[in-house]
Amino acid sequence: VTPQLLSPLERIDQRTFNIHFQNLQWAYGRKSTWLCFEVETNKDSNSPVPLCSGVFQNQVSSTLQPHPGQELKDCFLTWFQDMLSSDQDYQVTWYTSWSPCPECAGLVADFLATHTNVSLTIFAARLYYGQDPDYQQGLRRMDQKGARVRIMYYEEFEHCWAKFVYNHGKPWVANNNKLKKNYQFLASPRQAACLPGGNSRNQMSWCSWPGPFCHCPSPALPAPPPTVPPSLLLLSQAPPKTPCHAENCFLTWFNDLLSSDQDYQVTWYASWSPCADCAELVADFLATQRNVSLTIFAARLYYHREPEIQRGLRRMHQKGAQLHIMSLPEFQHCWENFVHNQGKQFQPWDGLNENHQLLDTQLQEILR
Repeated sequence: VTPQLLSPLERIDQRTFNIHFQNLQWAYGRKSTWLCFEVETNKDSNSPVPLCSGVFQNQVSSTLQPHPGQELKDCFLTWFQDMLSSDQDYQVTWYTSWSPCPECAGLVADFLATHTNVSLTIFAARLYYGQDPDYQQGLRRMDQKGARVRIMYYEEFEHCWAKFVYNHGKPWVANNNKLKKNYQFLASPRQAACLPGGNSRNQMSWCSWPGPFCHCPSPALPAPPPTVPPSLLLLSQAPPKTPCHAENCFLTWFNDLLSSDQDYQVTWYASWSPCADCAELVADFLATQRNVSLTIFAARLYYHREPEIQRGLRRMHQKGAQLHIMSLPEFQHCWENFVHNQGKQFQPWDGLNENHQLLDTQLQEILR
């Protein structure tokens, strides 16, 4: 696969922009990738000075498995490397129709690792295979090497229209409701994907509580890894159509311990918030077991834009469940109580507080 253009275009036509930069949740058949770029430098000024800009484009053969952007980022990096000077700092901004594939993400990460005078911000209109672990790993590796990866929103689309499109003086017109909805869908998984641990639940979750390990009645349930105390954690991994999520397993196990003359305060620390089915099970359980209070701290929100998921979370809340997003104290508590930490202190990852604030805001909006 070879890029069609070895040097950048100045602008693209309106139809190309409207088709290829449309921020669809699922975009089929768009095998071309477009990369608009801006380069600034601050050699002789305290503020960045524009150096160059343009558009690269490549076309993937329809007979091959498409890899949007394959060699396109490499094309830019090869072209850009010839103008680099070691005594200047460069601020590069990309506006791409697709987020990078794993190969391109690796090239970008390697480039940034060896060119510490270059900072890169990537605005992507769409995520390419955002649920694939290899693609998530590529995004995280770029992030670790300093690339700032973002989803394009209104300001970025408007900027591209003005700078990189033959717009004939026409303003950019957007369907604001659809653009916002698609942005919200794309932005949340992207932020999770760039964190340690990824963003794909893959039908697996951990729930922890101070009690015995619960063996779920499923042949697909694996033993807990050796680095985790089996007396403190429950891992659910169920094949499709097998109702063996961690929440269900806990309730089945816990129900046998209950006594009507005692009150119980239960706290969960879960890697994902409950799915719709589990939320209904929890709500029904709390409705019938009035002597049980439940607090759930979730590290991430699971498909929280789905109306069915939102209804489940609200119903749990209505039945008395206290729902929260894990913050630094909860992560530290889990590290100290549920992890073979070998005496090591918990080391927060970059963006922990910012992501907590974002997720907590989203959760509170759902529970209103």
